[in-house]
Amino acid sequence: MESPKHGMASEEPFDRAARRRARDRASRLIGGRGQLLAHVAAELAERQALLGPCPNGEALWIGLMGGLPAGHVGMDPSPVLAGRHGGVAGDEDRRHFGDGRFARVTAFMTLHGVNDLPGALILCRRALMPGGRFQAAFPAGLSLAGVRGAFLEADVAAGRGVAPRVGPTVDPAEAAGLLQRAGFVEPVAEVDTLKLRYRSLRDLALDVRAHGDSGWLAAREGGLTTPSRWAAAEAQFAQAADADGRVTTEVQILYLSGKVPDPSSAR
Repeated sequence: MESPKHGMASEEPFDRAARRRARDRASRLIGGRGQLLAHVAAELAERQALLGPCPNGEALWIGLMGGLPAGHVGMDPSPVLAGRHGGVAGDEDRRHFGDGRFARVTAFMTLHGVNDLPGALILCRRALMPGGRFQAAFPAGLSLAGVRGAFLEADVAAGRGVAPRVGPTVDPAEAAGLLQRAGFVEPVAEVDTLKLRYRSLRDLALDVRAHGDSGWLAAREGGLTTPSRWAAAEAQFAQAADADGRVTTEVQILYLSGKVPDPSSAR
């Protein structure tokens, strides 16, 4: 299937090919900008330690921008990242593994870019053996509200209507229900709101690009960032600067966990 052209409607919110290219490119840019990834990985490890036992077996790690933990099978939408770590390249909402193969599946900072999140969760559950554990972490909720507002004001001032620039996000209030509908038990959904500080909108944009999270909205239009409109957004963003000149931007990280039912444990 062809990727949608710029400005054309699409049944899928995200351009799969553009997302792969963005992550390929980001694999060369993330150096020196991986602090958020390190924080989230540490948080996932702490949460895993609080979960109950799971079977012995292989573990799958989806999302290789921050590297591949030892002892895991790797997977990423980026062929470059997958090749670098000897993993599988592919989208999370497409089937790549047989049922019941893994004892653990962790989706690391990728599910905010998947087109079919319920389908991806179902595939993660199917890839787990009975009693297996699932974890995920990704941006959600009201992340980058200040950025959305800055571009909204710039678009309104330009008089050309509001263009899509920041992708749709998952409502944390619905996340536990998504896990249940995918077949998980013991569903947990927690939100951690992080305050990131940037010197300018350009610096924030470079950070987003380095994480592979830009340029893959299917409904994006050409010419979104003309010099005048970018300058207007920069000025709007800078109005929220603190005394030191930096702007505080909130990112909400959604942490999910669930377990595959194990009929044998109920006997």
